[in-house]
Amino acid sequence: MALGKDVFGMTKKDYSEKITRIINNYRVGSRLIGEPRSFVLRSCSLCQRWSKMAQDPEVQVYLRNQDISSGHKVKMLFLEKGGFRQPVGKTNLINSLYPIKKTASQATPEEKHFSAVKGAMRNGVSSQIKEFRSMQAFPVICYITGKKICKGQRTDVDHVGVPFAEICDLFFSERGMKYSDVVLVGPPTAKRFKDPVLWEEWKEYHRGIAKFALVFSSANRSKGCGDYTTPGELLGSFSSDDPDTLSLSF
Repeated sequence: MALGKDVFGMTKKDYSEKITRIINNYRVGSRLIGEPRSFVLRSCSLCQRWSKMAQDPEVQVYLRNQDISSGHKVKMLFLEKGGFRQPVGKTNLINSLYPIKKTASQATPEEKHFSAVKGAMRNGVSSQIKEFRSMQAFPVICYITGKKICKGQRTDVDHVGVPFAEICDLFFSERGMKYSDVVLVGPPTAKRFKDPVLWEEWKEYHRGIAKFALVFSSANRSKGCGDYTTPGELLGSFSSDDPDTLSLSF
């Protein structure tokens, strides 16, 4: 989860709109006070570039014009103490709190393989999810919103208690394995583990630990993945393998 979302509970769009309102609501040369000042300082304290200044109790926040190329000026936040001024670019602040996600081309081989393994694991338990959905008697209560779900409304089956990502991680960590240890076989849209025993173990493991709930699709999208993140060490590494003998595509 992005740091801004975790700390402020705001989407990147909401955060961007709020910081823009703060900048627009003050004239050039104004000193921020109250909640706007606190919001800017808290934001800056989370970013390595501005954290030292932002955590100083004597620092003030001002709106000033900053010279840019071709003689143009831009209205910008400044952290100031004594005669020292540190500019805070709105775009840089937003990108620090809400990092741009890597594209597939930027992902490492380990990250690409991790995503492929997770996709295969989800497909492997799709029959369990369909079975749960078929057993629902409407109306039911959405686990996220607490509102009534009626037949015909768009819904998802959500993992509750232990999220799907954590179940996958637990499966491998309990076996002393990493995602890079798994070899996948099968067509692109129906990958499975090459090891049939491990594949069946995964499906039974998920059946034993997963708890489901029917939720509104819109609420599920807004909720996202929650706070859980796969530990980086679980991805494993291909760096020590002989590239002439390693193949992830079958």
